[in-house]
Amino acid sequence: MEEKEAKVFKFKDIFKAWNHSFRFHRLMISGVAYILMGIIAYFLIFGTFIKPMAMFGIRDSILIAQNLVSVKSIIGIILIAFIMFIARMCIAFSIRTEVVDDEIFVGWKDVFKFLVKNIKTFVFYVLGWILLFVLIALGYLFFYVIGMIPFVGSLWLSIIYLIPFAISIFAVLALVILCFACTYGAVIVGVEQESAMDSIISLFHLIKDHGVYIIATHVLSWIVGCIAFCFVFVVVQGAVALTSWGAHLIMGQEFAKITIPKFFGFLVLLFPGLNMGFGIAGYYLIPGFIISIFLIFIAAILYSYFFNYMTAAQTFIYLSSQDKFYPKKKDDDVDDTKDEEEEKEEEAVEEEVDVEIDVEKKEEE
Repeated sequence: MEEKEAKVFKFKDIFKAWNHSFRFHRLMISGVAYILMGIIAYFLIFGTFIKPMAMFGIRDSILIAQNLVSVKSIIGIILIAFIMFIARMCIAFSIRTEVVDDEIFVGWKDVFKFLVKNIKTFVFYVLGWILLFVLIALGYLFFYVIGMIPFVGSLWLSIIYLIPFAISIFAVLALVILCFACTYGAVIVGVEQESAMDSIISLFHLIKDHGVYIIATHVLSWIVGCIAFCFVFVVVQGAVALTSWGAHLIMGQEFAKITIPKFFGFLVLLFPGLNMGFGIAGYYLIPGFIISIFLIFIAAILYSYFFNYMTAAQTFIYLSSQDKFYPKKKDDDVDDTKDEEEEKEEEAVEEEVDVEIDVEKKEEE
């Protein structure tokens, strides 16, 4: 097999995120993630957080904070974080396959195979973080419980003080790195495709060795991402307004009769230049319904773009922080499968030979 040429990424490659954000399957991954997050937010967070804010205003911050820390809201926030992690993981895999493995045609099939294969990595990744903090808590418990013994406890704590102090440093470091677990942690899983524990260790090394670079480039990517999103936002808003203006100019009253159904009234907030009626009985509701579906699809792509861009930027930030990457060709998987099959065949042959030898020995006896 030919030796693969290593790929080296640099700081300037971060700006390639703009080009790699406009891929249909990546935009759809972000769109599906936004839809799922919206459903979860509506059923688990809206009633306990957004509704009191609408009723009492933001001035009643104590009530809002109490509702936000309710069990229902916490479950909703955790589920949203899980969805964001899986979406980032899939997008990072897609970008790695394209820029490192030189696979031009990456689509739904490849992403779905990756997700099925690595969903257990995501599960163990979450369990690994839980286990880490459980071990930290047990470490505290062990040293502090002994410290509860009268007279002896204070002497014990004074002697081993540096040990719980070291545990505290590690706990604070773990909390800091946990802030990057849903972003760069997901990117590492998607790019490296390693085990959950290796991914957690890689995240620790990434922040420890390249923390300043990660934070600085992350802030820069946010600035560039906001500029890029504003540009796309203005273009789409202008296109919607121009479409409505052209239809009014040519169709006249026929276009004015097209009415957006009342439950799609939020579209006027997303597209101020839409300039169409909402919920007026007796007008063309069916054409308005169809147009609303198209506008929702456009809005999903528009607002998914920023999420897509930031994930692409985080992927290139991670790639540029490492020394080099070796392309993984599809032939590698085939060769690995063949090697496994050959090993199984050799083991089967060895077992048959051992059985024949045992039979011959018994016959001789």
